Amino acid sequence: MSELQISLLAIGLLIVVGVYGFNRFQERKYRRIAEKAFPAKPEDVLLDSGSDTLPDTLPDAHEIAGFRKESRIEPVVSAPPEELPVEPAEEWVAEEEIIEEIEPIPAVESQPEEEVKPPLVAQHEDRPDVLQDETINYRVQLHLSEPVGIATLIEAIQRQGDFGKRVHWLDMNSLTGRWEELGQGSAEEYLNIVATLQLADRSGPVSEPDLAAFCSQVQAVADDLMAIAEFPDRQPALARAAALDQFGADVDVLIGVNVITQNGVAFAATKVRAMAEAAGMKLQPDGAFHFFNEEGADLFSLANLDPAPFSAENIRQLSTHGVTFLFDVPRVADGVRVFNQMLMLARQMASSLGGQVVDDNRRPLSDAGIARIKQQLADIYARMEAQQIKSGSARALRLFS
Repeated sequence: MSELQISLLAIGLLIVVGVYGFNRFQERKYRRIAEKAFPAKPEDVLLDSGSDTLPDTLPDAHEIAGFRKESRIEPVVSAPPEELPVEPAEEWVAEEEIIEEIEPIPAVESQPEEEVKPPLVAQHEDRPDVLQDETINYRVQLHLSEPVGIATLIEAIQRQGDFGKRVHWLDMNSLTGRWEELGQGSAEEYLNIVATLQLADRSGPVSEPDLAAFCSQVQAVADDLMAIAEFPDRQPALARAAALDQFGADVDVLIGVNVITQNGVAFAATKVRAMAEAAGMKLQPDGAFHFFNEEGADLFSLANLDPAPFSAENIRQLSTHGVTFLFDVPRVADGVRVFNQMLMLARQMASSLGGQVVDDNRRPLSDAGIARIKQQLADIYARMEAQQIKSGSARALRLFS
């Protein structure tokens, strides 16, 4: 190897090391800035009415379909375009001055549906009283003539094939007297068995053929176990399914707040990550950062407005022209406070990045639009209360899944 080649190789290595060192320096710099802006244990400033603000309009459901796993997205709240005044964006001050003036973001704890109920995480999916809730489920009781072992029960059910994700089998544990999902308890034999079919979720209501197929499968299991199956009338259940679906379509709302660049220069994803993590958000497999409360409830998320999702693999090379904060209204308890928290975090991120907070039409937020949407949110919560399906409750989490 000639001296020229050796020299070129050495120069190339120095350039690579220099670029890597500069990137690490920049990342640490913005992480320190973010940590100053988002202290770990701040005071609760959300009771200040001055921070109760919402965007003019909310994002189009088609734009955010990639961030939801469900097959159906319900309408979002928005005011008529002609009524939304366009206000000029506020002037941005120096980043150091903003950080000094920013109020910290406190964690928001969701309220349980009733005082005697366990935390929100325990209310979701595997809680037997929710799985048997006849407001949202069709419940079939199986009366056995004698106790049956767990292996026999599971074998009889599996012989009928796939019942689908909406079906749950429960048994009463003879040792504790409590209902449990089949096979999760300590008892070896069971006498009281229940099969439930959820009547509606975000994919739509149960149809008459669906309900008939469920009843046929349950009857086959009962015959196999020499049990008597007690089937409630199907027509009221189908009417309830249609009503639940209509109710869900009316109140299933996503609220979005976007932070975009002002001068066309993209944000480095490493800066977004540093600020999100400093605020307590965690990157999840869906490609978005999520904020969880102390009980494990998912309160809101931060996703890329550009097509590429955030990931541990691409975040060092990725840049974006905007990010969107998303808040799933019916699945979050104490929604007004949670939204205020999300909006404040969006404004802090925009200030630190030199961006701008806008609605889905890329217009700055206005007080008039904020007031209209706050009233719409109050109407949604009132409707949910009237149906005894509180936002963030165990019943709401199952219905809006």
